[in-house]
Amino acid sequence: MEAGVRSHIRPIKMTISSDTLKQKNFPKVEHGDLIVQLGSCFSANMSYWFRRAGFDVFDNPLGVIFHPIPLAKQILLAFEQAELLEFVQKEDVFVSYDASSTLYSMDSISLNKELQNQLKTLRESLSNAKLLVVTLGSAHGYRLTESGSVVANCHQQPKECFKKELTSADELIDIWKEATDVIRNVNPQIQIVFTVSPVRYVRDGLMENSLSKSELFRLVHLLKTQAIHYFPAFELVNDILRDYRYFEPDGVHPDSQAAEFVWEFLRTELFTSETNAVIDELLKIRRMEEHRLLYPESKKAAEYLSTVKQKRESFLSQYPVVVW
Repeated sequence: MEAGVRSHIRPIKMTISSDTLKQKNFPKVEHGDLIVQLGSCFSANMSYWFRRAGFDVFDNPLGVIFHPIPLAKQILLAFEQAELLEFVQKEDVFVSYDASSTLYSMDSISLNKELQNQLKTLRESLSNAKLLVVTLGSAHGYRLTESGSVVANCHQQPKECFKKELTSADELIDIWKEATDVIRNVNPQIQIVFTVSPVRYVRDGLMENSLSKSELFRLVHLLKTQAIHYFPAFELVNDILRDYRYFEPDGVHPDSQAAEFVWEFLRTELFTSETNAVIDELLKIRRMEEHRLLYPESKKAAEYLSTVKQKRESFLSQYPVVVW
């Protein structure tokens, strides 16, 4: 800037706070309620916090899944409203196009048995759950050129086997309406919360990632009813924190600080003050258990561990529904 020339650019004053993201009529859960979590890797991250707070959580029986179609399909599979895709053999390992690579077996019969066991547990969990949380990752999917089905995972198969696409919300809405209707037919009281992962899939391109997220937001908007809610994880990380300090070195995945920030906001939305008080008491004991003892073999350490054990036992006798 030339000397003597005054800048007319005024500094921006941030007025956005997390309070602007508070949701109306958000469901409430308490200890003893079963929570089912499905979706991208961010859902698995949140499952850690739920478990740490003493909740009964069942998450991702077919592994982490990012695309809404195979994500909804696993619900239909659980209630026998869909059929499994073909299995894939990678050298001497068998995997499924309907699941992530964490589910595998050395033969197709064992893989089918494992999938059926996981789907049975999912069906039982959804039939009894108080809350289902679905985290949508990306609207970019891969269709098998032979069958036209969108897969949960490509399993490193030749790219000629697939056609990459950006699936629109208009196409996604039908299968998700079907999936939510199936759940409510067996569990009318279940509350369903959708969220969009704050992880940006930059491998698809920044513009392409934005287009993908927009379709996910449109899907949630089309689904929102009195019993389907939205939790703003994406906005908390990308609009409130807005800083690469809260990301892993790759600049894509939120770090532990960001995850904890999202969890603390979720606590205020999902739990009553009474439930949060129980969580605070539980976490205090957990931190005592996790305290690193300088001399673990000492008499003082033994006394400390005995005190912690007594506190935990006393707490669990007072709140038997808490899952430690």
